[in-house]
Amino acid sequence: MRKYLFITLLILSLAPCSVNSKELVENPADLEKVFNETFYEAPFMPLPEVEVKSGNQTKPVKGTPVFKKVRVKVTNYLREKDYQKTQELIEKEKQLQAEMDAEDENILDKDFNINFKPFKKDKKASSKKQEKNINNESEEKNIDQQETTLELEGGVKEQVTSKHILLDADNIDYDDENQNIIATGNPVLIFPQQNVTLKADKMIYNKDSNILKAYGNVELVRDGNTMYGEYMQVNMNEETAFMDNMNTKQSFMTVTARKSEMEGDKIILHDGKIESKESYILNLQTKMIGGNNFNRMIIDDEDRSSITDEVGDTSVNIKAKEIYVNAKKNNDVITLKKAQIRYGDFDLFTIPSITAHTNKKREFFEANYPEFGSRGKLGMYIGPGFVFDTPLQDGSTVKILPILNNKSGIGFGGLLKYRSATNYTDLGYGSSADIFMMKGKQYFDDKLYMQYGVNSYMDEWFFGPRMPKYNAELIYKDRTIVPSTIADGLDLTFSHRFGIGYMQNNDANRHGENIAPADIGTLRTRYMAEVSQSLFKYEDKERLRYLDLALVMQGSAALYGTGDTQFVGRLGPRVHTQYKYWMQDIGFYATAYQDGTPMQMYDMYRYGHASVYLREALRVHKYVTLAWSGTLTLTGDSPNGEMFQENSFIIALGPDDFKINFGYDWVRQQTYFSFVIAMDTKGSSLEFDKMVIKNPDRLAKSDREEPELKVFDVENQPAASTSPKKMMYAEVIELEDPDKESI
Repeated sequence: MRKYLFITLLILSLAPCSVNSKELVENPADLEKVFNETFYEAPFMPLPEVEVKSGNQTKPVKGTPVFKKVRVKVTNYLREKDYQKTQELIEKEKQLQAEMDAEDENILDKDFNINFKPFKKDKKASSKKQEKNINNESEEKNIDQQETTLELEGGVKEQVTSKHILLDADNIDYDDENQNIIATGNPVLIFPQQNVTLKADKMIYNKDSNILKAYGNVELVRDGNTMYGEYMQVNMNEETAFMDNMNTKQSFMTVTARKSEMEGDKIILHDGKIESKESYILNLQTKMIGGNNFNRMIIDDEDRSSITDEVGDTSVNIKAKEIYVNAKKNNDVITLKKAQIRYGDFDLFTIPSITAHTNKKREFFEANYPEFGSRGKLGMYIGPGFVFDTPLQDGSTVKILPILNNKSGIGFGGLLKYRSATNYTDLGYGSSADIFMMKGKQYFDDKLYMQYGVNSYMDEWFFGPRMPKYNAELIYKDRTIVPSTIADGLDLTFSHRFGIGYMQNNDANRHGENIAPADIGTLRTRYMAEVSQSLFKYEDKERLRYLDLALVMQGSAALYGTGDTQFVGRLGPRVHTQYKYWMQDIGFYATAYQDGTPMQMYDMYRYGHASVYLREALRVHKYVTLAWSGTLTLTGDSPNGEMFQENSFIIALGPDDFKINFGYDWVRQQTYFSFVIAMDTKGSSLEFDKMVIKNPDRLAKSDREEPELKVFDVENQPAASTSPKKMMYAEVIELEDPDKESI
């Protein structure tokens, strides 16, 4: 767990982005969503997500699924085609109007013998003529210095050569004896081909050696990123450069180095430090079981607890001998060697070597550290991890873990975890249970995805997680919010889901039901919908009181390949309350159903004609919170005859910004572990003797451009098209640059 934090800190320091894997829960519907989608297969690492727009709620985009790419490209093509037709009509109208104006002028000339044309001044033509005169004068003045100049527009010379460099300064002197060009007075050197701008107090370029030197307040800008230093030297013959006392800021991290060298496709930093000088809260959270989310609880500021209150300094400081960053085409790979870890005032341990793999958008990462956890029929497991990049999807990785597992005794096995921006797939085998498991999800579009699994709990929305023997289902899921339907702040939410896929019945009776086993697999088509209307809201943070009441209606209809059907409809209220430090969520459903499913062990309806679900949480101490989750059948007509259909207990230990949670599910006889950390990165640092960054131009940048929807403005011009800014009164000096890809 600690290594996870350290690698996260390092990755965040190398790209201008932030990571927040914390689930946002704002109302009972969101809490129920967390419960239904994440109940029993809580992975140790956050899973990839894609953008889901629901009314006025939007989740961050994580990756672009393949269907979305196609959809965007087709939409852009149709929009562009329509735009071109509109432009053609406009041009025809302009030509027609011009012909009509010309006819009107000829009529006036003929009837009144008056020629108005000499009195009509074409302002555009006049302006172009003035610019042409200025350009001609400028070209004559600089023709000796610049043979490849085409013309000057707005004071800037544009050149056809691919080797040009633009130098702008108040004063430019030439030393005949030393063959030096000396620029002072806010000199700015621009490398257009590389999109690089260099600024300094003084610059000297030697034509014989083809070496450029910059002195004082050196500022190097490339693609929006800026590096600062006291001195910089660029050798254009050998494609090398170095900078003294480099300093740069990426997001909330500051990077400094005594010396920085640039050699071909590498940047080498010596005696450097990556440090967070500003306060930035890094939220990290694994999935919770039972839908409980302690962060929802309103807590008085005086009663809040923090790990800093107990241990003082909580900054993470790492001293590494060497750091290697390899910006590959689709991945960034970061390796630390001989890293000493210090937490506050305590020396923790030394890592001989650790490597982390992440995609370009920093949506997820995997590292070669050990893992432990629990998975369905596999039981508890622990083992080391080894990560590899794959060519299957942009930025995808595979992690292999040899494991020890414990289900009915100690056994051996392995896990394979595949991760990309739009897919996760876990495979595993353990000899203790002699079972193979798989679980995965592939997003095709924002709301379209496929879930698949073997001997794993699958998401069945408001029916709770269910375990088939095999499952592969294509799902479309959407959510719409209609704000303030019955009063201000009381919204109506409509959610629905359509799924079609193949399932095979579970081969084990995991709920103690008196039903005969049936080894059957069939196609299932199911539509599910939910309407939730918020009825009343009350909040008093000072008195630690909260109430949110809603009315919910749910329905489900399923058709199986065998011709069987299943229909479920239920209605009832649900409420989220807090009184002091006792928080609860309660929902009651009156249900009517006809259950003819042929796969009873897998997806039969288990909650009877009347059921209630409860989520209880009690903060008994600032370091201890107890929680319980359950679903009860009140009418005694559940298939197993039991009242409790869901029953799990959780205990959370630790301060509010560093909680460790332990849980147990009595129905599925499974143990769980998770953590919630809100880490302030201020004061944390990473020191290194040497850092090598290979292909820095590709760091956090993909070669493949993500498609975006094109938008055309009212005036029939692309909204994104803007005229380039012109630099005024620039003096252009041609410097030799033999078509380098980087300086």
